[in-house]
Amino acid sequence: MQRLAAFPLLCVCALGQPGEYNPLYAGNSEVLVREPNRLLVEAVRNRKPGRALDVGMGQGRNAIFLAKNGWAVTGFDSSDEGVRQAKAEAVRLGLQLTASVDTIEAFAFGAEQWDLIVLTYEPTKAIAPKVVGALRPGGIVVVEDRHLDTKRVWPAGTFGDNELLSLFAGLRVLRYEDVWARPDWSVMKLDERLVRLVAEKPIPRTGGCVWEGKAVPAGGNACWETALLRCEPEGWKFTREKCER
Repeated sequence: MQRLAAFPLLCVCALGQPGEYNPLYAGNSEVLVREPNRLLVEAVRNRKPGRALDVGMGQGRNAIFLAKNGWAVTGFDSSDEGVRQAKAEAVRLGLQLTASVDTIEAFAFGAEQWDLIVLTYEPTKAIAPKVVGALRPGGIVVVEDRHLDTKRVWPAGTFGDNELLSLFAGLRVLRYEDVWARPDWSVMKLDERLVRLVAEKPIPRTGGCVWEGKAVPAGGNACWETALLRCEPEGWKFTREKCER
Protein backbone atom coordinates (compact mmCIF):
# COMPACT_ATOMS: atom_id res chain seq x y z
CA MET A 1 0.00 0.00 0.00
CA GLN A 2 1.36 3.41 -0.96
CA ARG A 3 2.19 5.74 1.93
CA LEU A 4 -0.01 8.83 2.33
CA ALA A 5 3.11 10.99 2.18
CA ALA A 6 3.33 10.09 -1.50
CA PHE A 7 0.14 12.06 -2.19
CA PRO A 8 0.91 15.80 -2.42
CA LEU A 9 -2.74 16.52 -3.31
CA LEU A 10 -4.23 15.85 0.11
CA CYS A 11 -5.59 19.39 0.17
CA VAL A 12 -6.44 19.04 -3.52
CA CYS A 13 -5.06 22.37 -4.67
CA ALA A 14 -3.42 21.93 -8.07
CA LEU A 15 -1.95 25.42 -7.97
CA GLY A 16 0.80 24.90 -5.46
CA GLN A 17 4.50 25.56 -5.91
CA PRO A 18 5.80 25.07 -9.48
CA GLY A 19 6.45 21.40 -10.11
CA GLU A 20 5.05 20.34 -6.72
CA TYR A 21 2.58 17.91 -8.28
CA ASN A 22 4.77 16.65 -11.10
CA PRO A 23 5.52 13.32 -9.37
CA LEU A 24 1.82 12.63 -8.95
CA TYR A 25 0.95 13.47 -12.56
CA ALA A 26 3.93 11.49 -13.83
CA GLY A 27 2.76 8.35 -12.01
CA ASN A 28 -0.43 6.32 -12.13
CA SER A 29 -1.88 7.25 -8.77
CA GLU A 30 -5.39 6.04 -7.95
CA VAL A 31 -6.05 9.49 -6.52
CA LEU A 32 -6.19 10.98 -10.02
CA VAL A 33 -9.54 11.36 -11.75
CA ARG A 34 -9.64 11.28 -15.53
CA GLU A 35 -13.33 12.08 -16.01
CA PRO A 36 -14.62 15.69 -16.08
CA ASN A 37 -16.24 17.13 -12.98
CA ARG A 38 -19.92 16.14 -12.92
CA LEU A 39 -21.11 19.56 -11.76
CA LEU A 40 -19.33 21.14 -14.73
CA VAL A 41 -20.86 18.64 -17.16
CA GLU A 42 -24.35 19.47 -15.90
CA ALA A 43 -23.71 23.23 -15.77
CA VAL A 44 -22.78 23.53 -19.46
CA ARG A 45 -25.19 20.95 -20.87
CA ASN A 46 -27.58 23.53 -22.35
CA ARG A 47 -25.25 26.51 -22.65
CA LYS A 48 -23.90 27.93 -25.88
CA PRO A 49 -20.13 27.34 -26.01
CA GLY A 50 -17.88 30.35 -25.68
CA ARG A 51 -14.52 31.16 -24.10
CA ALA A 52 -13.69 29.01 -21.08
CA LEU A 53 -10.92 29.25 -18.49
CA ASP A 54 -9.88 26.19 -16.49
CA VAL A 55 -8.00 27.31 -13.36
CA GLY A 56 -5.59 24.65 -12.11
CA MET A 57 -6.22 22.44 -15.12
CA GLY A 58 -3.91 19.62 -14.00
CA GLN A 59 -3.88 16.95 -16.71
CA GLY A 60 -6.74 18.70 -18.49
CA ARG A 61 -9.72 16.47 -17.70
CA ASN A 62 -12.15 19.43 -17.61
CA ALA A 63 -10.43 21.43 -20.35
CA ILE A 64 -10.46 18.48 -22.76
CA PHE A 65 -14.15 17.85 -22.04
CA LEU A 66 -15.01 21.47 -22.80
CA ALA A 67 -12.92 21.52 -25.99
CA LYS A 68 -14.70 18.38 -27.19
CA ASN A 69 -17.98 20.23 -26.74
CA GLY A 70 -17.06 23.28 -28.77
CA TRP A 71 -15.63 25.63 -26.16
CA ALA A 72 -12.54 27.73 -26.87
CA VAL A 73 -10.53 26.65 -23.83
CA THR A 74 -7.62 28.21 -22.01
CA GLY A 75 -6.14 26.48 -18.98
CA PHE A 76 -3.20 26.95 -16.67
CA ASP A 77 -1.49 25.10 -13.86
CA SER A 78 1.71 25.38 -11.86
CA SER A 79 2.63 21.80 -12.83
CA ASP A 80 4.53 21.68 -16.09
CA GLU A 81 3.98 17.92 -16.22
CA GLY A 82 0.22 18.31 -15.91
CA VAL A 83 0.16 20.97 -18.63
CA ARG A 84 2.36 18.82 -20.85
CA GLN A 85 -0.04 15.90 -20.56
CA ALA A 86 -3.06 18.13 -21.22
CA LYS A 87 -1.48 19.50 -24.39
CA ALA A 88 -0.47 16.03 -25.55
CA GLU A 89 -4.01 14.72 -25.08
CA ALA A 90 -5.44 17.67 -27.00
CA VAL A 91 -3.07 16.98 -29.88
CA ARG A 92 -3.95 13.28 -29.83
CA LEU A 93 -7.66 14.12 -30.06
CA GLY A 94 -7.20 16.88 -32.61
CA LEU A 95 -8.54 19.57 -30.26
CA GLN A 96 -7.60 23.21 -29.88
CA LEU A 97 -6.36 23.98 -26.36
CA THR A 98 -4.38 26.93 -25.02
CA ALA A 99 -2.46 25.83 -21.93
CA SER A 100 0.32 27.42 -19.94
CA VAL A 101 2.41 26.83 -16.83
CA ASP A 102 1.33 29.63 -14.55
CA THR A 103 0.25 30.57 -11.03
CA ILE A 104 -2.88 32.36 -9.88
CA GLU A 105 -0.72 35.32 -8.90
CA ALA A 106 0.89 35.66 -12.32
CA PHE A 107 -1.94 34.66 -14.65
CA ALA A 108 -3.75 37.56 -16.32
CA PHE A 109 -7.46 36.88 -15.82
CA GLY A 110 -8.41 40.05 -17.68
CA ALA A 111 -11.70 41.95 -17.58
CA GLU A 112 -14.89 40.44 -19.02
CA GLN A 113 -12.92 37.86 -20.98
CA TRP A 114 -14.62 34.56 -20.20
CA ASP A 115 -18.03 32.95 -20.65
CA LEU A 116 -17.07 30.19 -18.21
CA ILE A 117 -14.52 29.90 -15.42
CA VAL A 118 -13.94 26.53 -13.77
CA LEU A 119 -12.68 26.28 -10.18
CA THR A 120 -12.66 22.69 -9.00
CA TYR A 121 -10.75 22.28 -5.74
CA GLU A 122 -8.71 25.44 -6.22
CA PRO A 123 -7.91 28.50 -4.01
CA THR A 124 -11.20 30.21 -4.81
CA LYS A 125 -11.05 32.55 -1.84
CA ALA A 126 -7.83 34.11 -3.11
CA ILE A 127 -9.13 34.90 -6.58
CA ALA A 128 -12.90 35.40 -6.29
CA PRO A 129 -12.76 39.17 -7.09
CA LYS A 130 -10.58 38.46 -10.14
CA VAL A 131 -13.02 35.80 -11.29
CA VAL A 132 -16.05 38.08 -11.03
CA GLY A 133 -14.24 40.81 -12.96
CA ALA A 134 -13.05 38.38 -15.60
CA LEU A 135 -16.50 36.98 -16.38
CA ARG A 136 -18.43 38.38 -19.29
CA PRO A 137 -22.04 39.41 -18.57
CA GLY A 138 -24.03 36.20 -18.87
CA GLY A 139 -20.95 34.10 -18.11
CA ILE A 140 -20.85 31.54 -15.31
CA VAL A 141 -18.43 30.33 -12.68
CA VAL A 142 -18.46 26.67 -11.63
CA VAL A 143 -17.00 25.92 -8.20
CA GLU A 144 -16.64 22.69 -6.24
CA ASP A 145 -14.64 22.36 -3.02
CA ARG A 146 -14.67 20.97 0.51
CA HIS A 147 -16.60 22.29 3.49
CA LEU A 148 -14.66 22.72 6.73
CA ASP A 149 -16.81 19.94 8.19
CA THR A 150 -14.84 17.49 6.05
CA LYS A 151 -12.14 17.73 8.71
CA ARG A 152 -14.30 15.45 10.85
CA VAL A 153 -13.39 12.59 8.49
CA TRP A 154 -10.25 13.80 6.68
CA PRO A 155 -7.72 16.62 7.32
CA ALA A 156 -8.96 18.97 4.60
CA GLY A 157 -11.62 21.65 4.27
CA THR A 158 -12.03 25.19 2.98
CA PHE A 159 -15.49 26.74 3.35
CA GLY A 160 -17.81 27.44 6.26
CA ASP A 161 -21.60 27.50 6.00
CA ASN A 162 -22.68 29.61 2.99
CA GLU A 163 -19.22 31.16 2.79
CA LEU A 164 -18.86 30.23 -0.87
CA LEU A 165 -22.07 32.11 -1.67
CA SER A 166 -20.74 35.23 0.04
CA LEU A 167 -17.70 35.29 -2.26
CA PHE A 168 -19.94 35.69 -5.30
CA ALA A 169 -22.73 37.79 -3.79
CA GLY A 170 -23.01 39.94 -6.92
CA LEU A 171 -23.75 36.95 -9.16
CA ARG A 172 -27.06 35.20 -9.78
CA VAL A 173 -27.05 31.75 -8.19
CA LEU A 174 -28.16 29.08 -10.64
CA ARG A 175 -27.30 26.14 -8.38
CA TYR A 176 -25.92 25.67 -4.89
CA GLU A 177 -25.39 22.45 -2.96
CA ASP A 178 -23.96 21.62 0.44
CA VAL A 179 -23.86 17.83 0.58
CA TRP A 180 -21.97 14.81 1.81
CA ALA A 181 -20.68 13.13 -1.34
CA ARG A 182 -17.59 11.59 -2.92
CA PRO A 183 -15.17 14.31 -4.10
CA ASP A 184 -13.33 14.12 -7.40
CA TRP A 185 -10.02 13.56 -5.63
CA SER A 186 -10.07 11.15 -2.70
CA VAL A 187 -7.27 9.25 -1.02
CA MET A 188 -9.51 7.28 1.35
CA LYS A 189 -12.45 6.85 -1.08
CA LEU A 190 -15.01 8.20 1.36
CA ASP A 191 -17.79 10.78 1.32
CA GLU A 192 -16.85 14.29 2.37
CA ARG A 193 -18.90 17.45 2.88
CA LEU A 194 -18.76 19.36 -0.40
CA VAL A 195 -20.01 22.76 -1.53
CA ARG A 196 -20.95 23.30 -5.17
CA LEU A 197 -21.88 26.51 -6.93
CA VAL A 198 -22.92 27.58 -10.40
CA ALA A 199 -23.43 31.34 -10.60
CA GLU A 200 -23.99 33.75 -13.48
CA LYS A 201 -22.83 37.31 -13.96
CA PRO A 202 -25.96 39.40 -14.60
CA ILE A 203 -26.49 40.95 -17.99
CA PRO A 204 -27.13 44.70 -17.62
CA ARG A 205 -30.76 45.53 -18.16
CA THR A 206 -31.63 47.57 -21.20
CA GLY A 207 -34.54 49.96 -21.53
CA GLY A 208 -37.82 48.97 -23.08
CA CYS A 209 -39.93 45.82 -23.02
CA VAL A 210 -40.69 42.80 -25.18
CA TRP A 211 -44.12 41.88 -26.51
CA GLU A 212 -44.76 38.82 -28.64
CA GLY A 213 -41.06 38.61 -29.43
CA LYS A 214 -40.73 42.23 -30.53
CA ALA A 215 -38.91 45.07 -28.76
CA VAL A 216 -41.11 47.90 -27.46
CA PRO A 217 -39.47 51.17 -26.33
CA ALA A 218 -40.19 52.72 -22.94
CA GLY A 219 -43.51 54.55 -23.13
CA GLY A 220 -44.78 52.22 -25.83
CA ASN A 221 -48.08 50.37 -25.64
CA ALA A 222 -49.40 46.89 -26.31
CA CYS A 223 -52.84 45.30 -26.35
CA TRP A 224 -53.80 42.30 -24.28
CA GLU A 225 -57.38 41.40 -25.08
CA THR A 226 -59.13 44.72 -24.43
CA ALA A 227 -56.60 46.00 -21.89
CA LEU A 228 -53.94 48.56 -22.78
CA LEU A 229 -50.46 47.93 -21.36
CA ARG A 230 -47.73 50.54 -21.19
CA CYS A 231 -44.00 49.88 -21.07
CA GLU A 232 -42.60 51.55 -17.94
CA PRO A 233 -38.94 51.56 -16.80
CA GLU A 234 -39.60 48.57 -14.53
CA GLY A 235 -41.58 46.68 -17.19
CA TRP A 236 -45.16 46.29 -18.38
CA LYS A 237 -47.96 47.99 -16.45
CA PHE A 238 -51.73 47.79 -16.88
CA THR A 239 -53.44 51.12 -17.61
CA ARG A 240 -57.03 52.16 -17.02
CA GLU A 241 -57.50 52.61 -20.73
CA LYS A 242 -59.06 50.19 -23.13
CA CYS A 243 -57.13 48.97 -26.11
CA GLU A 244 -58.29 50.22 -29.47
CA ARG A 245 -57.40 47.93 -32.30
